[in-house]
Amino acid sequence: MLQKSYHTKTTDLISQFIKTKMECGFTAGELSAFLKEHGVNVNKTTVYRNLDKMTENGQLMKHKSMVSDGFIYQATEEECNCTEHIHFQCCKCGSVIHLSDKKTEEYLKSISEDLGLQINLNLSSLNGICQKCRNS
Repeated sequence: MLQKSYHTKTTDLISQFIKTKMECGFTAGELSAFLKEHGVNVNKTTVYRNLDKMTENGQLMKHKSMVSDGFIYQATEEECNCTEHIHFQCCKCGSVIHLSDKKTEEYLKSISEDLGLQINLNLSSLNGICQKCRNS
C-alpha cells in the first residue's frame, strides 16, 4: 500500500522557505529560525527528518559545510541529475553550483580513464569563493 503524502503547516512552510533559497544553500538552523518566525515551533529532530526525507527524494542535495560544523542543503534543479556532475561549494556563503559544462565533464572522464578511477560525483565538489562573494 502506498503511503499518502500530506501537507501540514510545517511542510508548507518548509517548501516556502526552500523556494526563497533556490540560488543558495541553507542550514537546518536557518530553516528552524524561519519556522519559528512563522509561528511553528518544532524540534531539531523534526527539521532534520524533513530535510533527510527531501534529500532521499532528490529534492535537496546535502553537502558538508565549509564554513561551519554542519551541512548545507540546497534545492536540486529538476533537469539536473546531481549524480552525473561535480559541484563547486563556496567557502564563504556555502552555496553550491552545478558544474555540468562540457569541459568539466570531459576532464572528469579523462582523468577517470587515465588513472583508472571511479569517481563518485554525488559526493565530489570543488571548494573556493564564488563570483558573488568575490565581488562583494
